[in-house]
Amino acid sequence: MSWKKFHAAIVLVMVLSAAASASITEIRRDFFNQTANLPATPIVSAPIGDASYLIAIYESVGSASTTPTLRWTDENGALQSQTGTFTYGACQMTAFIRAKAGTPPTVETTGYSGSGTYTLYVTGLGFWSSGTQGQAGLSEVTGIARDTKLVYYATHSISAFLVAFSETGIAEQLFTWWDENGERVVRVTSGAPLIMPLRIAGGTRVLAFDPIKAGVWYGLILFGPPASGSGPFGDYESDLLDWTNATFPTLHTAFNPGTSGRNVVLLMSNIAEQPNHGSVDERLLISDQGLMPCGGAVTASNSGAPASCIGPANVGANVPLQFWTINTPGSPWGASPTYSAEVDILQF
Repeated sequence: MSWKKFHAAIVLVMVLSAAASASITEIRRDFFNQTANLPATPIVSAPIGDASYLIAIYESVGSASTTPTLRWTDENGALQSQTGTFTYGACQMTAFIRAKAGTPPTVETTGYSGSGTYTLYVTGLGFWSSGTQGQAGLSEVTGIARDTKLVYYATHSISAFLVAFSETGIAEQLFTWWDENGERVVRVTSGAPLIMPLRIAGGTRVLAFDPIKAGVWYGLILFGPPASGSGPFGDYESDLLDWTNATFPTLHTAFNPGTSGRNVVLLMSNIAEQPNHGSVDERLLISDQGLMPCGGAVTASNSGAPASCIGPANVGANVPLQFWTINTPGSPWGASPTYSAEVDILQF
């Protein structure tokens, strides 16, 4: 066996072993009743090694508002940021990031306006190739609505993360909820699932409306006080770290459902090249099983900037969810610029 094949075999074993012993930790930070811009504040402890995070930010806009910005240092040591957008009567964002060891992601706000207060809620998940589960504070609600349906009743105020999509591709469904400052409404659009944070005020409900009875699947992740221990979610992590070859035509299995029936998962992918002066970009592809919107490719460029995707997928029995990388342009296989790719899966 050649050294390249031996090295690839060893790394593949490491990837599959990491996926088998993966763990999740909960992220939750609340910034109540702010009356000015929030300075850059860490939202997690500095990771010991490079770390993958799903981070969601929700600003409950009252008599004042600001614009939140998430900042992090990526695996190449470059500074990255993402800014929230005002939609559905609130300001929110969702990001899947890879943070460099020793550098905690931070949140800050700018542009404070108004004469009162605003509140910022940061939630999320950390994905680890090994370690103790930290999802005992998490809970979930899943279901399918084909008319008007109660999704969740909040006995107390709580932060949540909503994933929803049309069962048939005909998207005329609505979800409503109340945060501390009023009712919010969001529509499911065709080919575009809902992947977003919520803040649910105590004593209020999350409702699903499907006037055409086409069916809308929903999964609601609820963030209680973070706690060590097992929780409701399956999780699978697959990492290709400092890879120097495209994996194509070899396919890597990220999730194998076995003989069980329908499996709905939330898939998160990220890829980044080490900065270089070459002309080859590395592309990460995932087998299309109703992936929305991650059935297409995400491409890393020679600038070193990361590319990522977040989306739900339907995984049927005996059809594993697989991924692979290719070089572009030119030959899709063979030697590549040095890159790292991560595929993390949350099973509802």
